[in-house]
Amino acid sequence: MKIKGKVLLRVYTEDIRRGIFIVPENIKEIAPGAISFLPSLQMLLFSSNVEKIGNSAITNNPFLKTVHITPSVKEIGSLAFSYCNNLRKIEIPVNVQKVGDGAFFGCTSLENIEIANENIQIGKHAFEFCPAVKKVKIPRKLNSKNLISLETPDAKIIFTEDLQK
Repeated sequence: MKIKGKVLLRVYTEDIRRGIFIVPENIKEIAPGAISFLPSLQMLLFSSNVEKIGNSAITNNPFLKTVHITPSVKEIGSLAFSYCNNLRKIEIPVNVQKVGDGAFFGCTSLENIEIANENIQIGKHAFEFCPAVKKVKIPRKLNSKNLISLETPDAKIIFTEDLQK
């Protein structure tokens, strides 16, 4: 693993244990390409200090199924999780202010999307080429214009406020 200060620069195959990589506690930022092109990666767990997931930081991990984004994360960069073909579910915590352009582009197995922050900025094509989406859970007040790139007309939109009634 390569780290500079509080930035994770690169994860190598030997850093992954039984398909799992846990981001070290001292890391605040995941640099572009840091956790990319790792065919053995199946689960990614962020530490409670990560605030920024950089552009293309976790792209092209074909067997990544599970990602746990902690509430400390404030920004998910452009193309951050693009082409993670086995990713099934993503929960974007309330503290995330921005999801970059194409952040989940080409996540062909992504079925469930949950967004907690009603004021989040969602970039263009953030969820484009995600044909498996079945359920999207969002706050009613969310400006969801950039969610229209979802190609599955059968996707069920669930408003979090309706769940609380």
